[in-house]
Amino acid sequence: MENLVANKVHTNVDSSAMSDLTNYHQELKSKYENVDPSKVSLNDGAKELITFNGYYSLTNASGAFFTVDTNIHIKEGSSTPIYDLALIISLNGTTSERYAFTGTFIDNQLTQADPVTGLVVDLTFTRGDGSNGISASFTGNITLPGGSPTPVNGTTYNNPIPYDMYIGSYYCVNPLHINPEKEVDTSYLVMKLEKDYTIMYDFGQNNGELSKVDSFTYNLNMYFFSFQNGEQVIKLIMGTAASAGFACNNMMVDGNKVISRSLQTIQFPENHKLKFPNLKSGELAKFSGYYPLPEIAPLAFLSIQGNYETLIGSVDINEIKIGLSLDGVKSQGFYFEEDNMSFVDGTLSIPEYQISITFKREYNAQKGSLVTIAGFIQETPIVAFTPFNPVPLSAFGGVTLTNT
Repeated sequence: MENLVANKVHTNVDSSAMSDLTNYHQELKSKYENVDPSKVSLNDGAKELITFNGYYSLTNASGAFFTVDTNIHIKEGSSTPIYDLALIISLNGTTSERYAFTGTFIDNQLTQADPVTGLVVDLTFTRGDGSNGISASFTGNITLPGGSPTPVNGTTYNNPIPYDMYIGSYYCVNPLHINPEKEVDTSYLVMKLEKDYTIMYDFGQNNGELSKVDSFTYNLNMYFFSFQNGEQVIKLIMGTAASAGFACNNMMVDGNKVISRSLQTIQFPENHKLKFPNLKSGELAKFSGYYPLPEIAPLAFLSIQGNYETLIGSVDINEIKIGLSLDGVKSQGFYFEEDNMSFVDGTLSIPEYQISITFKREYNAQKGSLVTIAGFIQETPIVAFTPFNPVPLSAFGGVTLTNT
């Protein structure tokens, strides 16, 4: 997710999948309105199951899937997260149903036999080495209500991204090419994601003044926040944007009117043009992700963003854009070039920027990360982790996309 533009106003915008999730978030707000968050308990192993959160493609039919779906709800007056865990199942690829997680998850085995819904699930989850990009998989059986056991095999490229990952200040940037009356690029502060589940937001005032969001819900599959301000519904879709740091597609929905803003944590990154991509770009792209660098500064980061495009004759060209911020405020964006840069045996070397780091794909349970890097950036030793995982275009293949 990259490149951010100024405010856009739309009318009669239908986004049914996102609207469905927003409606579910509103249901959760009502459900927990009079509940003490400290007294909301989880089933055995639920926290461990959340580490396998994601969309798992099934081989049973085109578009068939199984989703471990986690939402975190923060109610007004509290900073204690309420975890809502559900299983979303489609064995035919055309219809799906959401079921509350009422079972157990012990030793990576998900077991659920719900007498109310009639759903029976028996799945064993595993983690591979990730060399093929797959972050987790499972095998077992699913019995839908009134049906018979169906053998299933599922794989996912997903990995949950915690709230804390997105902590930072988010700006709406108005570049000169869409703001020609100004002499320089301008920006204004829109939002701050702070510790202890606190969001400060401008509620569309566009003046940099922020107020605390009373209550919100965050979905760990779509990296999606929603909250309300009277009749207005605010939606945030989170992502990364190389040298621009974290990115956010911010929509404010009021009736049939939608105001859309693109936000970023680095206001004015210094970007360099691509000369000629390094022929090892395809290998480095497998480690695309956002790597915080707390040893250097609290919000410092290294970002690897892989892109590829197919040219005439089905020739694939891989490009890597690297974002580097040593203070979390300013950043440089440059490409992985053929000249004077290398990626050999997992080690990235860029002498011009004094970068020498080694990438290792491994799951770290404590960090919830899929890749660990270690080495030096400008003589500072660093060890960094990322929970992000690149998803190949092929993962979206074989399914017809529709809009109601």
